[in-house]
Amino acid sequence: MSDENMNRETEPNFDTDRETEEISAPKRQKHVSLTTFVCSAIALVVATAITVGAGCFFGYRKKLSEIVAVPGQLQSTPADAYYPYELIGAFFDRYSLKEVDHELMTESALKAYVYATGDRYAAYYTEEESKTLFASNAGSSEGIGINIIEDEATVGGVAYKVLRVVNVMEGSPALAAGMRLGDMICAVGIGENAETISTLGYDIALKKLQGSSGTEATFTVFRPTDDGMETKEFRIMRAKVTTTSVRGQAVTWQGKKVGVVKIFQFDATTPAQFKSEMNRLIEEGCGSFVYDVRSNPGGALTSIEAVLSYFLNKNDVLIITRDNQGNEEISRVAPVTYSGTYAACSVKESEIGMYRKYPSVVLCNENTASAGELFTAAFRDYGLAPVVGTTTYGKGTMQRFFDLGLYGYKGTLRLTVAAYYPPSDKGYDGVGITPDHVVEPSEELKKLNLFEVNLAKDNQLTQALNLLDGNS
Repeated sequence: MSDENMNRETEPNFDTDRETEEISAPKRQKHVSLTTFVCSAIALVVATAITVGAGCFFGYRKKLSEIVAVPGQLQSTPADAYYPYELIGAFFDRYSLKEVDHELMTESALKAYVYATGDRYAAYYTEEESKTLFASNAGSSEGIGINIIEDEATVGGVAYKVLRVVNVMEGSPALAAGMRLGDMICAVGIGENAETISTLGYDIALKKLQGSSGTEATFTVFRPTDDGMETKEFRIMRAKVTTTSVRGQAVTWQGKKVGVVKIFQFDATTPAQFKSEMNRLIEEGCGSFVYDVRSNPGGALTSIEAVLSYFLNKNDVLIITRDNQGNEEISRVAPVTYSGTYAACSVKESEIGMYRKYPSVVLCNENTASAGELFTAAFRDYGLAPVVGTTTYGKGTMQRFFDLGLYGYKGTLRLTVAAYYPPSDKGYDGVGITPDHVVEPSEELKKLNLFEVNLAKDNQLTQALNLLDGNS
């Protein structure tokens, strides 16, 4: 289960940089101890308090024996005797009727602290969440097998925060259970035990949905229908899921064979899967292609750069990035070799531009984001193909992951470090990419799963095929 983003990083990354960025080591030695807030309101208060000093992130716990109870209060101690987390935690330990989970409290506080920065793509991930995130980017994961994005749905005149499903993975527990593209998870749990996404917030809701193989995920969804919206409850056993990032299918249109290649996301598996599907379709006689990046939420920079290299010429601009200091970096098409997780993203000299000669059309929609948008923009900017569909999501910023374990802390920090631009240098962050041919999806299309190729119901695909045939 994953969501959007394109970044750069060193290790298994979810769109990040290939070099480790150095930051100053903490000035004070601390022992990692998780202590603090479950409640969002308390978490935000603590987040504000933490701005007094970065050293307050993970304070060591003072011995509670030093805090002596007196009527109505804790014994007064010097202001610097405790970190804010520790002080408030001490009050909870001494006076709260409820036993509290200090680890969960601190995790929630850190998430709130990062959220309060206003960086919509920044996040703090626990160790467990980090493992799930990086495993997903490498092409495998454990869970129910869906991709989601944050969204909002109005039901009965009431607005709800939801997690909208933009992909149900092939062979996944979610697909077997009957989940569909467009389902909107409105609560974790079912019946009286349901907790709404609006109450939990994105990060906590996502954590509750994730889990290891053999455990059960329960949640409630809103599903659009012809009559409005219905509510459905799901109980799904989690399992190991291998990502299908690319799927190709040959269709016959106006007497010609056309390859329809769906790219679901850009992860470590995508370049190899893309080449395999393209070569198979070419051998089957396909002489033109539709590249479908509808609802592609993005992925790793190394992955999208490799795939674009198969269409561009050597030294063509792949992406332009600018950081907060105004430093600019231009990435160009060239042979490159990677090892480890991203070995499949290596590009040989002979592979540069190998699919450029085939006539093509690109399909996109409002859920096409990040690396999916860069793919779309590159085809537009180099005049390789017309674009069909609806205006894309509009994410033109790059995130980087920082392993806090390198500095003696637990978890991973993600934050926005640069803006990126397609070859034309015309940014689309917050705006999106408007297709050359705007085609709104039909009602039949809205009900299709991403894995389906249905010429009778997919009006956007038929328009793309008409363009290839010259009958637009």
